Amino acid sequence: MANSFLNKVSVERRVLSLVNARFQGSQQLAGLSRSAIDLWQRTVGARASDDVVTKLMVLAELCQSLSDRSHESFKPLNPAVEERVEAELLALETAVRQLQREG
Repeated sequence: MANSFLNKVSVERRVLSLVNARFQGSQQLAGLSRSAIDLWQRTVGARASDDVVTKLMVLAELCQSLSDRSHESFKPLNPAVEERVEAELLALETAVRQLQREG
């Protein structure tokens, strides 16, 4: 993608899709803010492993770093950040699959 804001949106959607494929209806993760992750964790209880929650928080911070607060920053994505995002997404996918095996 051409700019950081669009990359942020793309990554957020990928994260939500990974998690929400496992959790349905009112148990779906609504966003990557701290409050959204906390609410989701309270809603699903023990089915949200600490590993998944930790990975969500890392990805939330990475997504926030992709654009400034005004969402008006349109800079090319740093390749190192892109590689880290991909690695964290893979780690989240693995953790969510683990939940599926346990549940």
